[in-house]
Amino acid sequence: MKKLVSLLLCFSLSLFAVARAMKPGQTLAVVAKTAQKKPTGQKADAKTLLDDANKALAAMIKAARPDTGLDPKTPKNKPFWKSTQLIAKNLKMAKTGLTAKSNDFFKGIAEARQAEEQMKVDWELTDSKNKQVIENGKKLGHALALLRTDFSKEAARKKKGGELTAKEKAEFDKIKAQQKELLAKIAKLEAGAKKDKALEKGLREMKKQADHIVNEPVTLDAYIATLYLLDVQAGLIRGYEYYVDKPWRADYLVLVDWVHTYETGYYEWETSVSYDWALVDTTVDIDYGEEVDVSESVSDEEISSEESYAENESFDMSEAEEEEVAAEEDTDEEVASNDDDSMEDASDDEGEDMSDDDSDDDASDDNGGDDDGGDDDGGDDGGDDGGD
Repeated sequence: MKKLVSLLLCFSLSLFAVARAMKPGQTLAVVAKTAQKKPTGQKADAKTLLDDANKALAAMIKAARPDTGLDPKTPKNKPFWKSTQLIAKNLKMAKTGLTAKSNDFFKGIAEARQAEEQMKVDWELTDSKNKQVIENGKKLGHALALLRTDFSKEAARKKKGGELTAKEKAEFDKIKAQQKELLAKIAKLEAGAKKDKALEKGLREMKKQADHIVNEPVTLDAYIATLYLLDVQAGLIRGYEYYVDKPWRADYLVLVDWVHTYETGYYEWETSVSYDWALVDTTVDIDYGEEVDVSESVSDEEISSEESYAENESFDMSEAEEEEVAAEEDTDEEVASNDDDSMEDASDDEGEDMSDDDSDDDASDDNGGDDDGGDDDGGDDGGDDGGD
């Protein structure tokens, strides 16, 4: 008995030592990842989640429009509104696709997921600390993540299981080769980003994702998770475009063009894969940390009105405005810092771990250190509504 107690004590001390050795962000990431997998008792099918996404988007826009820190006439706020516009348009496509049971459903969700990641990057350019915008932005992200990882052709393929087919293996090899090319492009850009801490952070995150994909085993789980991770990577690339100074903007646009190349190949794959549409009527668990219900009341009329505003307003930027935003961002310490008012959320990483076997390690690596700090806590401590 004494030996057993001693062993248990040693084991507990070893866990304590590991926890002490981990950076605070790493520990919090592991705790958050464990907590989010506790079911809330709520379940939802594809239509319900799509409705939740539309409601969260409308609530976010409703809170954003009167916020002086998000005035769409201010150049540095336009990227946020442009990505919001993309989300609205793609959710509309997804809704039409779900009704018609067409590939527009999958395309709309995938592109809305990319635009949502882009929006989180663009949000950092604004001066707003609007709690309602942050809260509803996160719920929008949760709904999109669940739609993407539970009601996509990738999700159906993962459920089927088995080994990768020769065609899938060839596609995975192609993605890995593309990521190696991307790493070379990022390395070229890193030299010019030394004075720009926010952009340097973004390039570092893109590089980390590319390195991870290149080194993943050729398995079904890793392949499917890679397809999800590419949504995030595409959103990051598009979002950080507004941080780039004029002298080397042409170099950065090579990354944006790369996203178009990837998407072309991806949609060719998606079109070639069949789907059992009965799957959209199945329900999935909503876990803690993945809440999608909007707390405030948003009527159908308001949803239609707010989404129409996002879809139809012009948020285009002139070249002079783009230069102004990039220059202002260089001297904005808040953009480069670990802002407590970030829209980043641990549960948005659903499906992005490379494989089930090392997901906890990835959570530690990807959320620890100086890169992300306390982003997991997002906007809970956001300032006054209406911006600064």
